[in-house]
Amino acid sequence: MSTHYRSTNLQAMNGSLFFALGLFLAIIALTKGIPGGLGPQSPAGPGEQALVTKNRNAIIRKLPSFMQGPFGPFKALTYKTQVVQGTNYFIKVKIQGGRGVRDRFIHVRIYAGLNNRSRVDGVQTVSQYDPILFF
Repeated sequence: MSTHYRSTNLQAMNGSLFFALGLFLAIIALTKGIPGGLGPQSPAGPGEQALVTKNRNAIIRKLPSFMQGPFGPFKALTYKTQVVQGTNYFIKVKIQGGRGVRDRFIHVRIYAGLNNRSRVDGVQTVSQYDPILFF
Protein backbone atom coordinates (compact mmCIF):
# COMPACT_ATOMS: atom_id res chain seq x y z
CA MET A 1 0.00 0.00 0.00
CA SER A 2 1.46 3.32 -1.02
CA THR A 3 2.04 6.19 1.40
CA HIS A 4 -0.04 8.50 -0.78
CA TYR A 5 -3.05 6.13 -0.62
CA ARG A 6 -2.77 5.83 3.20
CA SER A 7 -2.50 9.63 3.55
CA THR A 8 -5.55 10.20 1.35
CA ASN A 9 -7.49 7.56 3.28
CA LEU A 10 -6.59 9.22 6.62
CA GLN A 11 -7.69 12.60 5.29
CA ALA A 12 -11.05 11.14 4.26
CA MET A 13 -11.47 9.54 7.71
CA ASN A 14 -10.57 12.82 9.42
CA GLY A 15 -13.07 14.67 7.24
CA SER A 16 -15.78 12.15 8.12
CA LEU A 17 -14.91 12.41 11.80
CA PHE A 18 -15.14 16.22 11.76
CA PHE A 19 -18.45 16.02 9.88
CA ALA A 20 -19.86 13.56 12.42
CA LEU A 21 -18.66 15.71 15.32
CA GLY A 22 -20.20 18.83 13.77
CA LEU A 23 -23.49 17.03 13.19
CA PHE A 24 -23.50 15.77 16.78
CA LEU A 25 -22.88 19.28 18.17
CA ALA A 26 -25.61 20.74 15.95
CA ILE A 27 -28.11 18.18 17.23
CA ILE A 28 -27.14 18.92 20.85
CA ALA A 29 -27.47 22.68 20.24
CA LEU A 30 -30.92 22.27 18.71
CA THR A 31 -32.26 19.96 21.40
CA LYS A 32 -30.58 21.30 24.53
CA GLY A 33 -29.77 24.87 23.59
CA ILE A 34 -26.39 26.53 23.55
CA PRO A 35 -25.04 27.66 26.93
CA GLY A 36 -25.83 31.37 27.17
CA GLY A 37 -28.15 31.17 24.14
CA LEU A 38 -31.92 30.93 24.08
CA GLY A 39 -33.38 27.50 24.62
CA PRO A 40 -36.20 26.00 22.56
CA GLN A 41 -39.66 27.55 22.62
CA SER A 42 -42.17 25.82 24.89
CA PRO A 43 -45.78 26.37 25.92
CA ALA A 44 -46.00 28.51 29.04
CA GLY A 45 -47.05 26.75 32.21
CA PRO A 46 -48.06 27.81 35.71
CA GLY A 47 -44.50 28.91 36.60
CA GLU A 48 -44.24 31.33 33.67
CA GLN A 49 -47.78 32.60 34.31
CA ALA A 50 -46.85 33.24 37.95
CA LEU A 51 -43.82 35.30 36.84
CA VAL A 52 -46.04 37.41 34.55
CA THR A 53 -48.72 37.85 37.21
CA LYS A 54 -46.18 38.74 39.91
CA ASN A 55 -44.51 41.34 37.65
CA ARG A 56 -47.68 42.72 35.99
CA ASN A 57 -47.32 46.27 37.34
CA ALA A 58 -43.65 46.46 36.31
CA ILE A 59 -44.60 45.19 32.83
CA ILE A 60 -47.29 47.90 32.53
CA ARG A 61 -44.76 50.59 33.55
CA LYS A 62 -42.41 49.44 30.75
CA LEU A 63 -45.08 49.39 28.02
CA PRO A 64 -44.70 52.05 25.31
CA SER A 65 -46.82 55.16 25.83
CA PHE A 66 -49.08 54.36 22.88
CA MET A 67 -50.34 51.25 24.70
CA GLN A 68 -52.95 52.70 27.00
CA GLY A 69 -55.09 50.83 29.53
CA PRO A 70 -57.32 49.58 30.84
CA PHE A 71 -55.59 46.25 30.55
CA GLY A 72 -57.35 42.93 30.82
CA PRO A 73 -55.71 39.77 32.11
CA PHE A 74 -52.13 38.99 31.05
CA LYS A 75 -51.81 35.42 29.76
CA ALA A 76 -48.40 33.79 29.26
CA LEU A 77 -48.51 31.83 25.99
CA THR A 78 -45.03 30.57 25.12
CA TYR A 79 -41.52 31.14 26.40
CA LYS A 80 -37.80 30.58 25.93
CA THR A 81 -35.12 30.70 28.59
CA GLN A 82 -31.51 31.76 28.77
CA VAL A 83 -29.42 30.42 31.62
CA VAL A 84 -27.14 33.07 33.10
CA GLN A 85 -26.45 33.65 36.82
CA GLY A 86 -30.13 32.92 37.24
CA THR A 87 -32.53 32.65 34.32
CA ASN A 88 -33.83 35.10 31.74
CA TYR A 89 -37.38 34.23 30.71
CA PHE A 90 -38.50 35.51 27.31
CA ILE A 91 -42.30 35.18 27.45
CA LYS A 92 -44.94 35.91 24.80
CA VAL A 93 -47.88 37.47 26.66
CA LYS A 94 -51.41 38.05 25.42
CA ILE A 95 -53.03 41.14 26.91
CA GLN A 96 -56.70 40.35 26.66
CA GLY A 97 -58.79 43.22 25.39
CA GLY A 98 -61.91 44.48 27.04
CA ARG A 99 -65.01 45.86 25.36
CA GLY A 100 -64.19 46.95 21.85
CA VAL A 101 -60.45 46.52 22.41
CA ARG A 102 -58.64 43.80 20.50
CA ASP A 103 -56.14 41.49 22.13
CA ARG A 104 -52.54 42.70 22.08
CA PHE A 105 -49.29 40.77 22.30
CA ILE A 106 -45.96 41.58 23.90
CA HIS A 107 -42.68 39.85 24.59
CA VAL A 108 -41.43 40.28 28.13
CA ARG A 109 -37.95 39.54 29.43
CA ILE A 110 -38.03 38.68 33.12
CA TYR A 111 -34.85 37.90 35.02
CA ALA A 112 -35.29 35.40 37.86
CA GLY A 113 -32.26 35.38 40.12
CA LEU A 114 -30.87 32.56 42.18
CA ASN A 115 -32.40 34.26 45.24
CA ASN A 116 -35.94 33.75 43.81
CA ARG A 117 -36.36 37.46 43.10
CA SER A 118 -37.44 38.61 39.67
CA ARG A 119 -37.41 41.83 37.67
CA VAL A 120 -38.66 42.97 34.28
CA ASP A 121 -35.70 43.78 32.04
CA GLY A 122 -37.55 44.50 28.81
CA VAL A 123 -40.86 44.64 26.98
CA GLN A 124 -41.51 44.62 23.22
CA THR A 125 -44.78 45.03 21.35
CA VAL A 126 -45.19 42.23 18.81
CA SER A 127 -47.79 40.52 16.67
CA GLN A 128 -49.38 37.23 17.62
CA TYR A 129 -47.11 35.31 15.26
CA ASP A 130 -43.74 37.00 15.88
CA PRO A 131 -41.11 34.52 17.08
CA ILE A 132 -39.46 35.04 20.44
CA LEU A 133 -35.96 36.39 19.87
CA PHE A 134 -33.31 37.82 22.19
CA PHE A 135 -33.83 41.49 23.04
